[in-house]
Amino acid sequence: MSFDYHLRMQIGAPRPVVFERLLRIEHLSRWFCGWCRIEPKVGGTFKFGGETCIIPPEGRAWETTIEEGDVLRRFAFTWPIQSAKTRVSYELEDSPGDTAVLQVDHRNVPLSDTTCGTVQDAWRMCLGNLKSVAEGRTDSVRPDHSPVTGTNLQLTVLIEAKPERVFGAFAESAQLDHWSTGGVPSGIARVDPRPGGAFSLGWSGGPNGILEWRPGRRIVLRWPRESGHLSLGFDFEEKASGTAIYFSMTGFAENRESEIVHQRGRWSDLLVCLKNFVESGTSGFLNAHADQIRTS
Repeated sequence: MSFDYHLRMQIGAPRPVVFERLLRIEHLSRWFCGWCRIEPKVGGTFKFGGETCIIPPEGRAWETTIEEGDVLRRFAFTWPIQSAKTRVSYELEDSPGDTAVLQVDHRNVPLSDTTCGTVQDAWRMCLGNLKSVAEGRTDSVRPDHSPVTGTNLQLTVLIEAKPERVFGAFAESAQLDHWSTGGVPSGIARVDPRPGGAFSLGWSGGPNGILEWRPGRRIVLRWPRESGHLSLGFDFEEKASGTAIYFSMTGFAENRESEIVHQRGRWSDLLVCLKNFVESGTSGFLNAHADQIRTS
């Protein structure tokens, strides 16, 4: 079985600006990989590696080749993964208001999970950071392949906004529905902002109730499951440059490292979506999470 990933994203920057962020090494190291070397021409080599790659290199670096390109509009490269000849393509088109739409396809991928979570969530993290970088803002949570230790999950994100604005993205159903889906609201997110109130994200399953609600300071959610209840905490702390969210997830059973890795990838993507939503007004994705992956 192989997997095809198809993602569309609206970016608040002109097409030439976004194209440059796809190719220049100083930008690639902020959203796609830890380091790279690239010859930006058809037939050129593209080597990349580092601990923030979507999939860890099979060696020191991935060695790929740029197959085709059209200046300021598109390019594609081959990426051999586990003996499979996968192919990544980027296509840019203009959209109203001096913005751009980026379409990303990664085809014939021989796996759906990696050591930072799912490949899909890793791509979403990377593209969310690309959106932020192209719009002149800071990058944030990146793919994390470090081994899981213990039974708790912790993540941190810095959002360039006041705590009340960040907290508001949790307190109103329409805002919650936007960022928890990545920008394609499902209509099912709900929040009753009080201790004991109901809570649901824009996808089936997940947390269903509020254990603690301290406006501008702290939220704790309840997630009942057959394998054991989880508790999700969000602590908000004002900083000189915005608001830090310290996210924690507790309640995992022993020896559930793969489950923690999956949740680490999923919530890393969600925090990037939240950051983009609060800072720019949109998380950016134009196609729904469920429509971004196909099997063959």
